[in-house]
Amino acid sequence: MQHDIASCTKSVTSLLIGIAIDKGFIRDENELVRKYFPEIKSYSPNFETLTIKDLLTMSSGLDCRSNNEDALFAQLFKVSDWPAFIFHIPSISTPGKKFSYCSCNYYLLAEILFRATKQVPEKFADKYLFKPLDITHFYWTKNDKGINYGWGDLALKPRDMARIGRLLLNDGVWNGTRVISETYIRKATSIHIPLDGDEGYGYGFWVDNAHSFNAVGRGGQRIHVDRLYNAIVVATGGGYNWDEKGGIDDIIGRSIHRNALPENRPAADSLQKAIAFAKKVESILPVKNTAANQEKILFNRQLIFEKNSLNISTARFLTVTGKDMVFRVTDPSGKKVDYPLPVGTAYRYFTDPFSKHIYAFRGYWKAPDEFIVDFNTLTKINKNSIGFKLKDKEIQVTIQEETQKINDTVRVYFEENK
Repeated sequence: MQHDIASCTKSVTSLLIGIAIDKGFIRDENELVRKYFPEIKSYSPNFETLTIKDLLTMSSGLDCRSNNEDALFAQLFKVSDWPAFIFHIPSISTPGKKFSYCSCNYYLLAEILFRATKQVPEKFADKYLFKPLDITHFYWTKNDKGINYGWGDLALKPRDMARIGRLLLNDGVWNGTRVISETYIRKATSIHIPLDGDEGYGYGFWVDNAHSFNAVGRGGQRIHVDRLYNAIVVATGGGYNWDEKGGIDDIIGRSIHRNALPENRPAADSLQKAIAFAKKVESILPVKNTAANQEKILFNRQLIFEKNSLNISTARFLTVTGKDMVFRVTDPSGKKVDYPLPVGTAYRYFTDPFSKHIYAFRGYWKAPDEFIVDFNTLTKINKNSIGFKLKDKEIQVTIQEETQKINDTVRVYFEENK
């Protein structure tokens, strides 16, 4: 399925910059960033000397890093002129000297791509990267100005991620046709900013050593390329943070060998038995209704939410049949979405009409006074658990999501009691 590849998108944006350089839209990566934004007359001191290369290598020197990026994004999404906002982020170090992971760098690259080529990134990508690789299905979120998020939110199928990996492994050639210059590929996948040990950062790629590198996104998104072993490993995931737990790194490290592994028939038979057993297991969730009286309190009533991480303004559980409901959610703008919500063990699926992302929902009674909604953004990254703890005239709601470390507790009122 088409999956949100998160910050693997940064690596794709880097490749698009490389193609734009190859085709003469951009002179080279040493061009000054401010050349592309003549309308901005005042800015942070770094922008006097800031280059495209400094953006690519996450060495812009701006006060933008992992521990304050969420706060910056909250402000960014409130303004209409994103480049002007980014140009006024304070400088804390000289460009090109210090690594600081800042997604705003890659939004500026997306803007530069648009201003240099007169095509928004998704159109440029479709023409010069995706079509040559026979990639026909993708979705890339964009802002109100129509510029795609250069830092993330591109959705690709895993096989198409592997096509990009193959292009990288072949130094920019696909089926005998050059798509990106070898010069740029080698620059992009070499260390420009050293990190721990032998590792470092290139142009949008995390470099392990002289022969292996990665496009990396939170939640387990990965395109790993190893020239020594002639190997490509692609992963998608979500609902937890693989990056911090080292899950995919451990799997890759244990799995790539020069020689084929010997056949292990007992292990293969054991795996098939485990798969067959898993198909038979209905669930460990309680499926019998132990809360008939509480259903009358919670269902078919308008619920008003305090401010929360999921941006839910109001919600309503609408009974459709004995086992199926609709979870109607409204955001602060008034946009309403009806999600299918079975009560029990099985999931129902919802396809977003715009992005084609697939979400999975189910509801169940965890206890006689606590109803849980599992909201798995299946082809994105987050797996949310929304718990409704019933009280007299209000409900205490918990919203938990491990990938983003969300652990909200908010009050929810019945409309008539507000």
